[in-house]
Amino acid sequence: MFKLLILGCFVLGSACAQANIILNGTRIIYHESKGFKTVQLTSTGADASLVQAWIDDGDVNSTPETAQVPFLLSPPIVKVLGHGGQQLRIEKTDQPVAGDRESVFYLNVLEIPAFPEHLQGQNTLQLALRTRVKLFFRPSALKSLPGFSNENIRIMARGTGVSVFNDNAYHLTIVRIAEKNSSVEIAGSNMIAPYSSLDIPGNTKLEPGTQYILTYVDDLGAYRDEVVTLR
Repeated sequence: MFKLLILGCFVLGSACAQANIILNGTRIIYHESKGFKTVQLTSTGADASLVQAWIDDGDVNSTPETAQVPFLLSPPIVKVLGHGGQQLRIEKTDQPVAGDRESVFYLNVLEIPAFPEHLQGQNTLQLALRTRVKLFFRPSALKSLPGFSNENIRIMARGTGVSVFNDNAYHLTIVRIAEKNSSVEIAGSNMIAPYSSLDIPGNTKLEPGTQYILTYVDDLGAYRDEVVTLR
């Protein structure tokens, strides 16, 4: 008899060190014009693992049975040999998705390691590791390229706090916002949806013209710094 414990590893910018099954990136970009998207799984361990994968729309408590998303994922369950690999294929279904902006979903990969033969019949606790990464779906209608500009990313004073406006069709994943030439940080990790804003409370009134370093995550998962001026 054994018990199965599922541990969550929600990847934001780095791989989960305990996992034997790793993905070829910390985020997935699905361009609708390509027709499908493949994700490479690679085993770094010597033993085989059973992998179950599914996509959810933001519910961290989702399961393969409860998740309702406009994608087909194959294979949903697969055995990955030690030091081997496996591709997952993601295809968009006919379910409607916003066509004028990027949408975000999440790919879940649950790794169940092989049960050691010498422990058969014993009371043991086996760990299953769940990795969860962002899946960005970009409809064919989007013609502009993702990226940062002071025209579509604005910081404005709001009383004693600030509001960060994301005025384009892509999600903005912020790592931190800090005053330029200072260690004062006004915001940590956040994601701002397309055409929306993030309100950040503060304790002192801020003056327009103050400059900040905004650190964000690009398509490759790398951190980028940009200077923005408080308006």
